[in-house]
Formats: sequence, C-alpha cells, structure tokens
Amino acid sequence: MKVAIILDDTLGPGLLANSAACIASGLFNGAEDVLGPEIEGYFFKYIPITKIPILIMKQHNRTWPELLKRAKKFNLKYMVFTTEGQSTTSYEEYIERVKGKPIEEVKVIGIGAIGQDSDIQRFCGDLPLLK
Repeated sequence: MKVAIILDDTLGPGLLANSAACIASGLFNGAEDVLGPEIEGYFFKYIPITKIPILIMKQHNRTWPELLKRAKKFNLKYMVFTTEGQSTTSYEEYIERVKGKPIEEVKVIGIGAIGQDSDIQRFCGDLPLLK
C-alpha cells in the first residue's frame, strides 16, 4: 500500500501543509490496517503513524479532472480537497459549498489517493515530488 497526495504547488507552505494533513486524514478514515500501534514512551505515548509511504507530489501540468479520472481508472480510494473546505471552520458550511458540484465548479487544491503500490505509481508516476 502507498499514498499519493498531489497539491497545487502555488500555495504557500502553511496552506500546503494544511492541505496535506486534511487529505491524509480523509484517506486514513477507516483504514486502521495502515496505522501502526500506539507506542509507550516514558510517561507519555507516541501516537500511531502510518506504516506505508506517503508521496507528496506537484500537480505540475496535469488538470484536476484528469487526475480524478486516473484515480477512478485505477480503482483507488481517493478524495478531493478544495479551497471551499480550507477556507471555513464550519463543516456544515463546507458541505453547502461543495455538495453536488462537479470538480469544474470548485477550486481544487489537492487530490489524494491510497492503494496498491503499482496503482499509485501509475496514478502519479509522471508527476514531480513537491520539494
């Protein structure tokens, strides 16, 4: 298993970090088998982290609809993250802003996908890493 998160690299560092965190949290929802166990420290606990690689890529010269189509083609669990979600602290408002809208009517800032290594490679293998 592997995760790929593709981001709009024109965003600033804070928005990029927030986008990656939100996408990862969505992808790992219900995916308990990809997280390690809690680890006992000395008077504290280390939280579980992923046991699988997470690639952070640039959108580069691909369109969001094209990348969404790829995720579907390879039967990946995927999610789309938008400015509409990042610019509100109200989940209800986020729902209202995006519910029922096609990808062309929202401002996509990232797409994440989780799946088998080979499928993730085919999904994002031609995109550069975000550095």
